[in-house]
Amino acid sequence: MLDAFHVTQMIEIIIYGRGGMGAVTAGKILAEAAILSNNYPEVSAFPSFGTERRGAPVMAFCRISDEPIWTRAQIQQADYVIVLDETVFGNHVIDRIKTGGALILNTWKCPEDVRNMYDFGDRKITIVTADLTQIAFDLKLLNRENQPIVNTSVLGVIAKSSIKITLDDAKNAIENKFGKSTKTDLNVKAANMAAEQALVEEVK
Repeated sequence: MLDAFHVTQMIEIIIYGRGGMGAVTAGKILAEAAILSNNYPEVSAFPSFGTERRGAPVMAFCRISDEPIWTRAQIQQADYVIVLDETVFGNHVIDRIKTGGALILNTWKCPEDVRNMYDFGDRKITIVTADLTQIAFDLKLLNRENQPIVNTSVLGVIAKSSIKITLDDAKNAIENKFGKSTKTDLNVKAANMAAEQALVEEVK
């Protein structure tokens, strides 16, 4: 029997990127990390409808919860919005963040700069930034087209947020997805560096 004071904890997440960046894969690894945390036994991760053309803006959706998830609808407003490529970011993305939610942005800018550049209105939204692209270049973590891989390092930033997922959960999820290899070790190292370098500021 459930505790009378139990409150269902479902967190809705939108991931923005470009085709070929692995936004959908990021959602799946995040869902795996959520399960491994033992805090969110129910997960759902899926792409936006339509084809993922390389270089075109894409979205992926992820729900994690401690109760069954009955909906498969696309997420209109999310608790967390993750942006893997700053060139797809703008006020239309900010509008998808719930009041009290958080933005995780791959950028060299600090949260204060982001806040000053865009219109967050009077909603209380936490801004988290990390230069995942630079981390990937520093580690030579590149794909076959020599583009930086940032869809795994972002898990380190998520582990620094209020989502109950640890760096160990992220590490294990990455290893489960890709197996143990030197490249996997680099992905894990990138996640650790992202957690260390992430900057957090709450929009007043």
